Amino acid sequence: MLPLTVHSLPSCPIPTPAQVDLAALGDFPTRNDTMKSLSLTAQGVRLGFPQSTLALAATAQPDASDQAFLGFSERSQTGLDFLLWPELSACELYRAGGYPAGLGGEAIGFASSSGLLMIAGSEGFSSSAVVGAMTFDSRTGRSAAVDPRAAMRQPRSFATVSGFGERLLVAGGEYPIHESGSPATVFNDTAEMYDPATSSFEAEFVPLALGVAGHAAAVLESGEVALIGGRTAASRASSFIQVVSPRTRTSKLLGTLSVGRNAPTVLRLSDGRLFIAGGEDATGSPLGALEWRGADTGLLPPPFDGTIALPPRFDRAYAALPGGAVLAVGGCEDRAPGPGEDCASDCQRGCPPLRRDGGSLGYEAFWIGADGAVTELGLALRAGHPSLLPGSDGAPWLIADDSQLFRFDPWHAEFERRGSGLAADGAAGARFAQMGTDSFAWLTEDVQGIVLKGLRLGNRSAFSNDVALVTARDPDDPSRPAHLVPDRPPGADLSYEGGPGALAFASSALGRSKACVWLSDALFADFAAEIDFSSSEIPSVRLGSTEWSAPGDGGDCVFPARPASSTGGRLVLERVGNHAALTLGSTHGECSTGGERLPVAVCASQLGPVRVTRVSIKRSD
Repeated sequence: MLPLTVHSLPSCPIPTPAQVDLAALGDFPTRNDTMKSLSLTAQGVRLGFPQSTLALAATAQPDASDQAFLGFSERSQTGLDFLLWPELSACELYRAGGYPAGLGGEAIGFASSSGLLMIAGSEGFSSSAVVGAMTFDSRTGRSAAVDPRAAMRQPRSFATVSGFGERLLVAGGEYPIHESGSPATVFNDTAEMYDPATSSFEAEFVPLALGVAGHAAAVLESGEVALIGGRTAASRASSFIQVVSPRTRTSKLLGTLSVGRNAPTVLRLSDGRLFIAGGEDATGSPLGALEWRGADTGLLPPPFDGTIALPPRFDRAYAALPGGAVLAVGGCEDRAPGPGEDCASDCQRGCPPLRRDGGSLGYEAFWIGADGAVTELGLALRAGHPSLLPGSDGAPWLIADDSQLFRFDPWHAEFERRGSGLAADGAAGARFAQMGTDSFAWLTEDVQGIVLKGLRLGNRSAFSNDVALVTARDPDDPSRPAHLVPDRPPGADLSYEGGPGALAFASSALGRSKACVWLSDALFADFAAEIDFSSSEIPSVRLGSTEWSAPGDGGDCVFPARPASSTGGRLVLERVGNHAALTLGSTHGECSTGGERLPVAVCASQLGPVRVTRVSIKRSD
């Protein structure tokens, strides 16, 4: 029997009585035994969920309130704990006592394997906070400072926190105990492991190949942690990449970036690659060059080697989009204030950008395609120091314009304001950290002291199940489809037709990447899919990095041939393990795929225009 426990935050309790709707999720379709509704106060109820349940989504509605509560959690070794959050309402997660003692130099990061958010270290060298840490459990709502007797063994500031197998890794950082007013000269060449089972840091250090601070950290597909860029004893903008293994507890240098970067942004994209951007060079000037690395941090050929660049900006924000794309927003220009100009009201460094035509001030946003193509988007917001956080349905969340909350609309390539904003919750100038899709926390200070706050805005996940798509509309805007996301700004290449609803793709030019529309968020193990189309040409289909296409259309796997005079039809794609089979009418084809859970997309054809009218995917258990 799978134990299940519901939790709420002390700062945001759920009024009772309330009804909670539960959805068991995993590598199986929605059916009667995966959906239950019961009283929030029910105890000892046998729910009868499948033993193969891997995650749980929940929505609770109090009888006497219009405020909905949301929850999502993946299965742990002991069962399913999930925390219910008030939708679109910020909650206090932790009120600092002894740690942090002040704001500055803390590392903040989230480990999805344990559901723990950790804050560690400090630049307050007169305080024990330099070895302090705290955790917030996103599954239970519990938060606590780490016992000083179980704290880090080495003082650290400007380190990183990452998932590290079943543990958390606090890596590098400056040695913050130095003469006041002078820069640090000692950079920690060790990392420390926190064990959630014992709520303590382990006594054994993990040696690093290079002492570093102000770097970025990313968990690779292998489970290793890549530490990229930062500051070292030899350089104020390091180009080194080092990788730390949770299996061997050792690290090694794996190459260098095209340009050294202090405080870069590193994203792991949906196609497995790493995207590296932003930060400053050794003189403190912002960098505009963009660089991609392979899933193992290996070099990639042009144009992914740093030759593509955006206008350099301080504090530009980045977020991954489906299909290996990236959204870039805001940031300030490296220039002096003009006569009478007050740049500090918008920018922590630099000044609001001047338009390239010499006109008035204007912040920028860019959609960066998986192929490196850059499209500038309109941005009518003040975004000098924005925060951009992962959102479901290809729609990241943006905090900008005096701490207002916005959401990106990928079908209209613009930002929509959501809710009443976060200004009252201390979001201005705060440090943000994602806690999975549609959930994040921020560290700030109010009149009572230092506080960690958080928010949940949805519960869609990699295990989500959907009704047949394309005709289904987004409930917030019926001009766009539900749970489908373009991999580039809609336009001549692809569009969504109103009326009955259809995905319309123009013919893809030879040598260009095909326009694709991805099923948002969901990853599939075994499944059966039906794709209906009304065009003469057959849409190509992506299963992860493997492309199925018609003969002569350049894919990895070739669709079975059909009569040249045919128009429209239904593709049936079935995957079992690393084997995929496709049926089109009376013809049949087969191909191999990877064995992991994979995303699915429908795409354009090089042979002519394509029109897709229905996409249905059902998980197979």
